[in-house]
Order: sequence, then structure tokens, then C-alpha cells
Amino acid sequence: MRRLSVITRINLALIAVIVMAISTIMVSYWLSDQADNDAYAINVAGSLRMHSYRIMLEQDHYPDDDQVISQIFENPVMLNVIDTAGLSSLFAQLNDDWIELHRVIHLADNTQAQKVIFLNQFVSRINELVLSIQQHAESKIRTLRLFQILAFFITVALSAIVMYWIHRRFTQPLNDLINTARQISRGDFSCNIAVNDDDDELGLLSRSFERMCKAIAYMYESLEAQVEEKTTELRNSNKTLAFLYNIARRITTHEINRNDFSNIVQSLSDITGLTDIELCLLTENGDIPYLQINGNKHADIDCQQRDCRECMHSDKHFDNELHYPVIRENIEHGVIVIRNPPAHLEAWQHDLLVSVAGMFAIAMTLKSEEENIRRIALMNERNVIARELHDSLAQALSYLKIQVSRLNRSIGKEDYALMMDVSAELKQGLDSAYRQLRELLTTFRLKVDGRGLNEALIKTVNQFREQSNMQISLNYQIMNIPLTSQEEIHLLQIIRETCQNAIHHSRGNAIRIQLTRSEHNELLLQVEDNGIGIGNSPEKTNHYGMAIIKERAEQLGGQIEIRPLEEGGTGVYFRFVPESLAAGTDNAGTAAEITQ
Repeated sequence: MRRLSVITRINLALIAVIVMAISTIMVSYWLSDQADNDAYAINVAGSLRMHSYRIMLEQDHYPDDDQVISQIFENPVMLNVIDTAGLSSLFAQLNDDWIELHRVIHLADNTQAQKVIFLNQFVSRINELVLSIQQHAESKIRTLRLFQILAFFITVALSAIVMYWIHRRFTQPLNDLINTARQISRGDFSCNIAVNDDDDELGLLSRSFERMCKAIAYMYESLEAQVEEKTTELRNSNKTLAFLYNIARRITTHEINRNDFSNIVQSLSDITGLTDIELCLLTENGDIPYLQINGNKHADIDCQQRDCRECMHSDKHFDNELHYPVIRENIEHGVIVIRNPPAHLEAWQHDLLVSVAGMFAIAMTLKSEEENIRRIALMNERNVIARELHDSLAQALSYLKIQVSRLNRSIGKEDYALMMDVSAELKQGLDSAYRQLRELLTTFRLKVDGRGLNEALIKTVNQFREQSNMQISLNYQIMNIPLTSQEEIHLLQIIRETCQNAIHHSRGNAIRIQLTRSEHNELLLQVEDNGIGIGNSPEKTNHYGMAIIKERAEQLGGQIEIRPLEEGGTGVYFRFVPESLAAGTDNAGTAAEITQ
């Protein structure tokens, strides 16, 4: 059978209290209404004494008293009170006494003493009636008082029971729910609710609240687990990114070496928690690693017993091992071997190992490229030396070889004049060759450091000032033009060669050097002196210097002009477009074409 709901129970309890109060009021009203005519009856009954005395003493003065007393015995209110009080027999006896008293009083033969006897008997009967009516009225008052006292205690008891029941079955569960809601707002999902087993609203609400608490607690724990998992992932990602950044910084700032590989492998082992990580590096055609680094110092691995090339292929596997090949651009540099890995390798660990293998491959590729760059630089440097020797000493030696042949012919002919001329040519050629040798040594030692061409030119000008009495000025206006190392070297050599020629052959006292930028994004070099000027055959006069200058100008793709000045002296004018400005010129031309 379905139990009444808690709201229905509360309504029934309230209805019971209200019914009790209304009942008390109605019964009190009814009892008070019943006692309403008792006072009237007592008053009327008491008036019988007065009328009887007046009839006895002054009959002539109150002739209507007989009629009044007769009406009292017939009064319906009086009869109703008498009947209600159960005094009908007493009232009938009083009526008989009144009839007898009326007869005695109106008989002339009766003495006054006899009348008094009958009067006292009638008055005694009246007093008895009045007393009975009074007792009946007092009994009603006592009944009303008793009923009100009983109703009061019943009402108080019923109210107390209802209040206790409401507190126990309604207020207390609600307070428990409120306290539980406050605990939930503070993050406490223990939900210690006294679940009501009744099949009512509060029972349903408490059970629903308990299920809600359990669901929220489960979701909260799940969220905490997810947050902890995400935090761990972020922490691992942060470690991974920092680790990869450090590796990238190492391989880009300097050439990675054995210590770097060892530190990286050890750090990789610490971050991933994998205790046995080995790095094997092989040459392009080798089968046995030339560098073997193991993060586990106690591991004893002998790679002589197997082909390490098999480790690099994803379709080859060994027991209790994971392999991450160090491969870039189809070039196999080595492999990372994980021995005794866990049954399930986490995704971030796998990604980190793949990234580290890729970093190692990049490092090895950069190392190979740097070695190739060094080889190319060395070859270029040797080519430059060969070209310089060919253009200077080789030609000078060829010239001397020709003069030696002339000298041999002159000896055979005993032509002393020719021998003296050849001897002079040999001396001049040897001097020139020796000077070229010194200049070549200076050239090969010359370098442009990180401070740029301007600083190198300042040092060169200071050097020439110390070696001669020439006044040399430098006007450098190309601070905003970036130059390649080849461009800086060639410009410096052209300026040095030009200044050397001016110092040795111009017979002047001043040299002016100026570097500017033209409107057509060309770099302009001007070297002018105030000497005797250049002759019609400058190559013969300066031997191989002018040829070297022109060759360097051609290598820069520029145009050089050497001419005498009207006011005296020689001017060397060279123009070319640097690589940095050539790109801008090409872009500008392309933009112009598109615009047209």
C-alpha cells in the first residue's frame, strides 16, 4: 500500500490541530449557550419569594402578584431550564405548594400563623429550586472549564506531536540536505545523508540527492584524474620541449661531439625513465658503430656479434628491444636502441625518442655539411693561391726563364752588351718577383674579421701610412650595404694593389679612397693619387699588378677603369652590384615589369 506523502501528512496534522481548535470553540460556545438562561431562571425563581411575601403582607396593594406568579410557572424559558436541569418534579411540587399557599392566603378562616407556615414551606421550596438551578449552572461552568482544560492539553499535546513529527520527518531532513549542499559548495562530496526510507517526497529527494552526490563525486574524481593526467602530460611535454630545445641549441651553436651525445643520452634516460638506452653511430658504409654510447653503465653489449645495419630497418626486430633509426635524406647515420622496454611505451615517450633520433640525424647531417664546407673552403683557398701564384710568380718566373734563354744565347755569341742588358732584366725581374712574393704572403695572411670591411680598410690605410710618407684619406659611405666575404676580400685586395702601385710608381704624396653607392644600386670605388700619372702601357710599367686588379674586378662582375687625371695623377674607378643590392634590383625590375 502506498504511504501518504509528507506534504499530505503535514496537511492532515495541520487539519487535525485546526479541527481540534474549532471543536473546542464550538463546544465552548454550546456550553456557554446552554448556561445563558440559567441566570434568568435563578432570577425568576428568586422573584417568586418577593411576590409571595408581597401577597402575604400587602395583598390589597399588589393585586397582580397572583397573576405574575402563575405566569412564572407557565414561562417557557423557565420550563426549558427546569426541564434541562431535570427539576421538573421539584418544579411541579413548587407549583402545588403555590396553589395550596394561594388557597390558604385567600381563605379568611385561616389565621396569620397558618399562612406563615404555608409561606415558609413555599419559600423553602423556592430556595431549593433556586439552589438546584444554581448547582445546575455551576455544573455547566465546571464542565466548560474542564472541557477547556482538556482541550488545551490535547491541543498542546497534539501541537507538540505535530511539531516533533514535522521536525523529525521534515525539518531535520531538510537541514541535512541544506548542510549537504553547503558541503558540496565547499568541495566536500562525502554526502553523509540520513536517507529516509519512506516512499514520500523527502525520501525521494534524499535518495536523489545521495545519488547526485555520488555522481558529482565520481565526476569530480574523474575530472581530478583527468586534470592530473593532463598536468602530467603538460609536464612531460614541457620537459620534452625543453630537452629538444637544448638539443637544437647544441647542434646549432657548435659541432656536437662525444660528450654532447653522452649527456643527451643520459638526459633522455632520465626524462623517459628508460634505464637502458644505447646510441650507435656508423659510417655510411660501415656495419659496426664507430661511436657507441649507453646510458646504462652496467650494460655489456657486444655489437661485433651482429650486423648493426639490421637495427636501422623497421621490419627487423630483436627480443626485448626497440629501435629508432637515425636517418635523414636516406642516409643512415646510426640507431637508438631501447633494451628491456616496458610492455606499453607511452605515446610521449615514443614521440620523444623519434624526435631525438631526428635531432641526431640533423646533427650528423650538419656535421657532414660543415665538413664539406671546410673541404670546399680549403679547395677554394688552394685555387685562390694557385691563381695568385699563376698570375704573379708563375708569370715572373716564365719571364725570367725567357731572359735566361737570351742570356745563354748571348754567352754563346759572346755578346757582352746583350748579356749586360739581360742581366739588368734578370735583376729587375727578380726584384719584381720578390716584391710579388711579399705581397702574396701579405695577401694570404690578410683577412676580414667580424667587424667588416671598414675596419680592415682602416688597418690597411694605417699600415700604408707607416710604410710610406703618403697622405692617405678614406671616405667610407657604404655602412648600410651588406657585403659577402668574397666581395670584401676582392675589394680590399683591389684597394691594396692600387695603393701599392701608387706608393711605388706615382711619385705623389696623397691618395684618396672613396666608397659610395650610386643611384642604380651600384657600389662605386674611387682611388686617386696626385702623382705623375699613368703611362700608355700601365701593364708593362706595373708588371702584373694591373692584371690582378682587372681579374678581381671580373670575378665580382664589375667594370674597372684606370686613367690619368687632368690635374695630374692616376684614377682607378671600379663599379659593381653587390649580391644584396642585386636582389633588390631584380625585384624592382620585376615590379616595374608587372606595373607596365
